[in-house]
Amino acid sequence: MLYIVSADYDYSLNCIVLKLYNTDTGRLEYYYDDIFKAYFYSKEKQTFEGIIKQELVERYDALHDEQVRVWKVTVKGPDVIRTFNKKIESWETQNIEIWENHIKFVMRYIYDNDIKMGMPYLRERGMLLLNTNKEAEERVKELTELVKPETYNQIICEQLARLLEYPAPDFKRVSLDAEILNEGNKIPSPSSANLPVICVCMISNTGEKHVFVLIQEDKEFTCPEADSVEWFSDEAELLEAVFKFGNQFSFVITFNGDDFDLPYLMNRAIRLGIPIKEIPITLNLKEKIAYWKDAIHIDLYKFFSIKSMQNYAFQQKYKNVTLDEVAVALLGEGKLKGTHEWVGDMTYEELLTYCLKDADLTVRLTTYSDNVVMNLILVLARLSYMPIEMVSRKPISQWIRSFIYYEHHKRNMIIPRTEDIQAMKGKTTTTALIKGKKYKGAIVVNPVAGYHFNVAVGDFASLYPSIIKNWNLGYATVNCPHDMCKGNTFADMKHHICLKNRAIESQLIGTLKDLRVKWYKKLAKDKKNPLKPWYSVAEQSIKVICNASYGVFGDEKFVLYCPPMPEYVTGIGRWIITQTIEHAQELGLNVIAGDTDSVFFKNPAPEVLDQLLTWAKGQFDIDFELDKEYRYVCLSERKKNYLGVLKDGFVDVKGLTGKKKHTPKIIKTPFEETKKLLAQVYTEADIQTTKKSILKLVKTTYTKLKTRDFGNMENLAFHITASKNIEDYDGDPQHIKAAKQLQAAGFDIGEGSEISFVKTKDKVGVKPTQLAKPDDINVTKYIESFKNTFIQILEPLGIDWDRDIMGICQMDRFCVK
Repeated sequence: MLYIVSADYDYSLNCIVLKLYNTDTGRLEYYYDDIFKAYFYSKEKQTFEGIIKQELVERYDALHDEQVRVWKVTVKGPDVIRTFNKKIESWETQNIEIWENHIKFVMRYIYDNDIKMGMPYLRERGMLLLNTNKEAEERVKELTELVKPETYNQIICEQLARLLEYPAPDFKRVSLDAEILNEGNKIPSPSSANLPVICVCMISNTGEKHVFVLIQEDKEFTCPEADSVEWFSDEAELLEAVFKFGNQFSFVITFNGDDFDLPYLMNRAIRLGIPIKEIPITLNLKEKIAYWKDAIHIDLYKFFSIKSMQNYAFQQKYKNVTLDEVAVALLGEGKLKGTHEWVGDMTYEELLTYCLKDADLTVRLTTYSDNVVMNLILVLARLSYMPIEMVSRKPISQWIRSFIYYEHHKRNMIIPRTEDIQAMKGKTTTTALIKGKKYKGAIVVNPVAGYHFNVAVGDFASLYPSIIKNWNLGYATVNCPHDMCKGNTFADMKHHICLKNRAIESQLIGTLKDLRVKWYKKLAKDKKNPLKPWYSVAEQSIKVICNASYGVFGDEKFVLYCPPMPEYVTGIGRWIITQTIEHAQELGLNVIAGDTDSVFFKNPAPEVLDQLLTWAKGQFDIDFELDKEYRYVCLSERKKNYLGVLKDGFVDVKGLTGKKKHTPKIIKTPFEETKKLLAQVYTEADIQTTKKSILKLVKTTYTKLKTRDFGNMENLAFHITASKNIEDYDGDPQHIKAAKQLQAAGFDIGEGSEISFVKTKDKVGVKPTQLAKPDDINVTKYIESFKNTFIQILEPLGIDWDRDIMGICQMDRFCVK
C-alpha cells in the first residue's frame, strides 16, 4: 500500500513530485506531474513575461457574498510568480488587484488535486486513487450518524472523519546523532564544519544499533554492545558509510538536526572533498530545513518546539525543548551525564555510550506509546493537507491556514486578501486592558489570595471553538454586507452577524469540536476499545487545532485576520463566564478565582456543583465540566499565577516564572524543591511545617546570592542557541553580546552554537560563562529574579519578603554588591 507523505517541486524538471511510502518495501516511491502549472487570479489581464495563458473564470467571493469574474493567469513556473511579486511590491502607489499569488506552488497542487496527505493510495494507469478501507468507511458512517451534524456540515463531517479513521503505517525509520571533536576553546560550527566528526550513531525503530567511529591516537579500543561498530582511520570514509547506511531508510529522525547534525555532516563532507552528488543532505537556508535525499527528515526539536503541541498534546510536561528534558518528561529517562568537559577527552566506551544514548532517546520518542508522536504528525498532516516535513516544523497558524485554504479551493471560493478583509470589516470597538492588545480580552476574576483546600475547577470545554461554531463567526459573517442582518447583534457587542450564510470557520472548527466531544474523546478513554491508542492520537490532534484556533484568528499576522471576529469571541466568552459565576453564587457556591474558561470553587457541595454544570450546558449549549480537583491551591494576588496540588499529588504550576525556560539553576533548583515540599501538604497543619521548610530554603538561597556563594558559574548561567551566524544578527540580544566576547577570546562560534552567559555589573551587562568570575556577577539582578519567582508562592503562605527574607539582617538590604 502507498501513503502520500510529502510533496515537492523539482526545479530541474519543472514539475511536482509526490513522495509515497510503500508499506511492503519500506521505501519511498515517486509520482511526477509536469502538466500542472502555477497560477493566480487578477482583476485585470496581465502582460509580463512567462505567461502561458489567461482565461476568465467565475469564483465565489464570500467577503462580498457574490460571484465574481476574474482572470486566471497561468505561468510557466512558480519562479515567474515570485519575480512578479517582487516587481509589484516595488510599485508602492499602484493598487494591483490580484489574489492567491502568495500560495506556494506545492500547496496549490495539493488543494487543486484534492491530495489527501498521509492517506493510502493506489497507482492505476498512471493515476493516484484513494485506496478505500471498508472498515474505516463503516466507522465514518457510524460516527456521522452519532454526531448528527447540521445539514450544512454533513459533508465536512464525513470528510474529516475519513481522515481520522483510516489506519496509519509504521514507518521504517532511523535516528541519527553525531558527536564532534571539541576541545579547548573550539566549539563546533555547522556552517564552517571546523572540527572532525568522531562518532555517528544510528538506531532503527526496530532496535538495530549501528555505530561509526573515527580512530583517534592513544585511545584503547573498547566499546559498548551494538549490532555493528565500524572503525575508520579516514573521516571522509566514515561520512560516506553514514550516508550509505542512512539511505536505506525512508525516514531519518534527529533532535535539532536542521540546525546542527545534518548541516554539519553536509558541510564537513564538502570540506573533506566528497562530491556533492554523493552527499544525500541538502539545505533550505531560507526555511532553515535540512533534507535527506530519498527520505523524510523529521527534526523532533522543531516538532516539540511547536507551542500548541507543547501546551495541548503534551500538557506542558516539558518546559525547555532539550533532548534531556523532553525525554525525561515523556520517556522517564534522560541523557547520560558527561564525565568530561570535552568530547575529545572521553574514552571510546564513554563516547559511544553517550552517543548511542542520544540516538536511542531520539528514536524512542517516536516509538513510545504505540508510535504516538509519528501518528500525531501523520494525523496533523492529514487535517492540514500539508507535507510531513512542513507540518512537523511549522506553527499551528499555518496548519489552520492550509486547512481553510483547502476548503476554499474545494468550494471554488477565492481567498480574500488581508487588506480587503480589514478595510471592509472595520476595526474593533472595545478597549484592550492589556498593553499591545487590539481589543478587550478574556475576563479574569480577582483571585482570593491565600491557600485553599478542596478546590474544584469547572471548565467550559473548547469554549472559544464552541463560540465560533454556535455564533456563526468568520471573516465573511461578522459585519456581513446584508441589510437584513445588521440588527443581529448580541449582548453589548456592536458588530452584527450574518443570518444568511454559514461561516467556513464556524463549519470547520465546529465540526472538529463535535467530532472530538461526541466520538473521539469518549472512545479514547474506553479501555475495551481496540483502537484506543489511535483514537487518543485523533482526539489530541483535534484538541490541538481547536484550542489554538482562537489564538490564530486573533493574530493580526494571520492572513484571514478579521479584527471584529476575535473581539466577538472574547466578548461572548466574558458574558458566559460572568453569567456562570453569578448563577454559581446564587446557588451558594464559593468562587475564589476565574480565568477565560474556568471557574474555581472552594469546598463545593457535589450536588450543587452538578446542578451548575447542568444549567450551564443548557444555557449556552457548551459543555461545562469538572476539569480538576485540587487537594489545595495557593493563589497569588497576581492574576493567572497560581500553584495547585491535585489529589494525586501532581504539582500544577501556572504562570510562575520559576518554571520558565532559561531560568538559572540557582533559582530553578530551589523552585523545584519547593514544589516537592508543597506536594507533601495534606492538611492545614502541614502548611505550617512546610512553610518553615520553604522559608529556610529561600533564606539559604538568598544568603548564597548575597555572599556570592554561587558554586560554579554554571549555576547562574542562561543557555540560548544561536539560530544563525553571529554577524547575521540585527542588534545585540544578550546571548549575542556574550557570543561576540567568546569570538574575541578565540572561541569558534557560529550558527547552532549554544551560548552560555551570566548577568554582570559592567556596561555590557552579560559575560560568557567561560570568561566570567564571581566578582563580575550582578547580584542585584539575580536577587530581583529570585524574588519575582518566589514571591508568587510566598504571598499565599503569608511570608513577607522584606520582613521574613531580607529581615535576616535589616542592614543586609544595603549591603548587596
